[in-house]
Amino acid sequence: DCSKDQLKSQSTRYRTDKTFPTKTAEKQENMKKNRYKDIVPFDHSRVKLTFTTSKNDTDYINASFIKGMSGSRAYIATQGPLPHTVIDFLRMIWEYDMKVHYTCHH
Repeated sequence: DCSKDQLKSQSTRYRTDKTFPTKTAEKQENMKKNRYKDIVPFDHSRVKLTFTTSKNDTDYINASFIKGMSGSRAYIATQGPLPHTVIDFLRMIWEYDMKVHYTCHH
């Protein structure tokens, strides 16, 4: 089992070493959609939005697919939506037909 400190250390190492790129999350137009600048999805596992509600919509949301026991994309981990990302959050729920479970971390 990993401790919280071990996970934080590993996450920091991944970002520092660029083990997994996060280029999409770091684009200027997407930075404002991240609640925390140091918690962003990796390019290879990020959720992409295709359903659009306006011409200004993009495919970016701060969310990642997480594999289940069978190896399939069983879960989506995401940040709590910001006032200006609520529509993106609802787009994701609709597009991926999600059941939402909230967990708060302080």
